[in-house]
Amino acid sequence: MRTRRLKAPPDAPSGFYHCISRVVDRRLVLGDTEKEHFCRLLRSYAHFCGLQILTFCVMGNHFHLLIEVPRRPESPPEDEELLERIAAIHSPHQTRIIRDLLAKAPPMDREAIRERFWRRMGDISQFLKELKQRFSQWHNRRQGRRGTLWEERFKSVLIGADGPALSTIAAYIDLNPLRAGLVSNPASYRWSGYGEAMSGLSRALDGYRRLVAVREGSTLGPSEALKRYREGLFDYAERRGITPIFRRGWKPADVDGGDSSSQKPSSNRHRVMPVHQAHPSSPIERLLRRIRHFSDGMAIGTRGFIESIALHRRARLQPRRTVLPHPIEELADDSLFSLRRTRAMAFD
Repeated sequence: MRTRRLKAPPDAPSGFYHCISRVVDRRLVLGDTEKEHFCRLLRSYAHFCGLQILTFCVMGNHFHLLIEVPRRPESPPEDEELLERIAAIHSPHQTRIIRDLLAKAPPMDREAIRERFWRRMGDISQFLKELKQRFSQWHNRRQGRRGTLWEERFKSVLIGADGPALSTIAAYIDLNPLRAGLVSNPASYRWSGYGEAMSGLSRALDGYRRLVAVREGSTLGPSEALKRYREGLFDYAERRGITPIFRRGWKPADVDGGDSSSQKPSSNRHRVMPVHQAHPSSPIERLLRRIRHFSDGMAIGTRGFIESIALHRRARLQPRRTVLPHPIEELADDSLFSLRRTRAMAFD
């Protein structure tokens, strides 16, 4: 029996999730063209569903996503907003047909159309189901293949909005290309929220603006928000010179499923490897390793956040079991806890 997916309490204004999904057999099928198309679909479906992408990273056989899911309103949006969101995932011709139906159909039929689209909005599971299905259909037609593309169902971890959890998870996602040895600077990886933001794309800057607003309770301009996000973490890495180097005979680590890219070095005998990967000591060095809590911990946040989620989950699902916060000791930071203790070492 599958474990029921953990979601934010119904009374929470928003839920924040770290989502991961991998290609079946972890095959490296996402090349440059596939990544570009996936990024377009990702933005389109997020807009249709009314969700906010804080950051993301698409690798050769998996993707990471940090996303905000606002509390679902009690009624569908007005027709103009509904049609504008429908246009994000449908062709102009299909959108015109839906517009005509909303204008000319009997009242009961119009309400049924609104509800049909409304049921697909505001839910993380429905969003990722449609995103992955749409990409699979496109990929299978292009490759002349049939069958499933994605491995099992996606993983999701509920992230607390208080404390450093959101910024830590965002940095962990943004560092994924560096951790995999694909680039020497995460800003140069174009299929990520950080790469898009550093190139000036407004849609990506909006994600970091929202992230900083949630963390600090203040609204900054896009550039200032990105600068604030970089402070302490990425700036530390640049000051200390924590950049990849070439080492003979090293192969890219199996980082969250492994990866390959056209950005790899030309020599087959050399690969990029983070300098301090073997003995992490600083925050940036620790985030250059895979941390299992971030994909398997069910919920990540402050002690208070984890305790509240544990009580909520216990009342609904496990009334006889006491669940306690587990400190993420490998981060050497007593401000972050996990709802689930990982079965293997946090670092691998």
